[in-house]
Amino acid sequence: MKKDFPIFEHNPWLVFLDNGASCQKPKMVIDWVSDFVSHDYANIHRWLYELSERSEKAYYDSKIAVSNLLNCKASEIFYTYNSTYGINIIAGALVRSKVLQKWDAVLLGIWEHHANVLPWQILSEEYGFEVKFFGIKDNYSIDRDDFADKYTDNVKVVACSHVSNVTGQIYDVKKIKEQLRDDTFFLVDGSQSVPHFVVDVMSIWCDALVFTGHKMMAYTGIGTVYLKKDWIKRLSPMMAGGGTIEDVSITGHTFASGTDKFEAGTPNIIGAVSLLKAIEYIDSLGGMQKIWEHEQELVKKTLEWFKKLAGKVELIWTFEAKNRVGAFSFVVKNQSNFNKIWEIFAEHNIAVRCGWHCAYPLHKQLGLGGTCRMSTYVYNDQEDIEKFFEVLSKI
Repeated sequence: MKKDFPIFEHNPWLVFLDNGASCQKPKMVIDWVSDFVSHDYANIHRWLYELSERSEKAYYDSKIAVSNLLNCKASEIFYTYNSTYGINIIAGALVRSKVLQKWDAVLLGIWEHHANVLPWQILSEEYGFEVKFFGIKDNYSIDRDDFADKYTDNVKVVACSHVSNVTGQIYDVKKIKEQLRDDTFFLVDGSQSVPHFVVDVMSIWCDALVFTGHKMMAYTGIGTVYLKKDWIKRLSPMMAGGGTIEDVSITGHTFASGTDKFEAGTPNIIGAVSLLKAIEYIDSLGGMQKIWEHEQELVKKTLEWFKKLAGKVELIWTFEAKNRVGAFSFVVKNQSNFNKIWEIFAEHNIAVRCGWHCAYPLHKQLGLGGTCRMSTYVYNDQEDIEKFFEVLSKI
C-alpha cells in the first residue's frame, strides 16, 4: 500500500516504524483536504451562504463516520485537538459538575500514557481527590486482586488505556467495566486501539472514549471524544465560549444541551474533514477488520525475529501474538544508552522511538530506564520488518 502514501515516494528509503507516535497520510486524504480547502471551506454553525453550508455538512458527515466506526450516535461525539485534550475536558467537566469532589478517588491503570495521568493528578492537587493506580502481574495481565483492593467506595472514576503504547497489549476493558458500580464513571483511552481494530463502545459500555486522528491517517489537531448521552446532559464544561451556549445575558448564561457545549470556539473543521477521509480510505481497504488482519501478519513475523534474538534483546511482554497490536518495546542487553541505538536506526533511515514513551509509571514498575519501540501500521510490509531486524542484529 506504500503507493498510496506520498511520503514514501519522496523518501524512497524510509522504513517508518514509529506509528505508535503518529502515522503517515494517504494521498486520498491529502488530496481531499486540499480540495475542501480550495473549494468549500468557511466557518460553520451560523450560515446563510453556500460555502458555510458545505463546510457544516462536511463537519457533521465526519461525526457520522466516527459514530459508525464506534457504533454510537453522532450526537454523542464531539471534537477536540487530541486524546490528551479530550481527557482534560472530561476530567475538568467531572470536577466542575461535582461528580468528582474532595475525598473521592480516581483509579488508573499503571500502564497509562501521561495523557491519562497528569490531568487527574493536576486537578487532584486543587480539588482534593486522590489518584490511585492498579497494577499488573509478572505476566503483564491486570492484577485483579490489586484492582479489587483499590476499588473502594470513594472511587468515582476509573480510567485506563485500551492498549498499552509500550507493550502493545490489548486489555479487556469490558471486563473492567463489569466490575464497576453504577455510580463509577468509566473512561477508556482508545488512542492505540481505535486505529488498529474494531472498537464498539456499546460492547465496552464505557461512559467516555477518546482517540486521536493523527494515529489513524488523519491530520494532527483533531481528536474525538465519545460521551454517553446521559453524561452529556449531566456534565458542564470547564471551558466555554462561542458555540457552547443557548443564551447569554448580563446576569448569566445557559449552556447548549448537546455536545456543542464542549466545543468552545471555532472547531478544527479541516481536521474533521481529514478524519472523514481517513475513515473513507480505511473503508476502501475493506474496513478496520482488514487493517487488523494485515497487522496480525506483521505481528507474527516480528515476533519470530525477536525470538531469534532472545539471548541478546529483551522484548517487553511476550512472544505470543494473541491480544496485541503491532507495537514492540525492547532493550538491547548490555546497552544502556538507548539514544545510541536510536541514532543507529536513524542512520539507516529507519524511524523508531526510544525513551519512556510518556509512560513513566509503567517503566518504573518494570525497573526500566527507558526502552526502544518499533510500531507497525497498514503500509508496513515484511520487507520493512526484515530491514529493521537486519540493523538490530548488527547492533
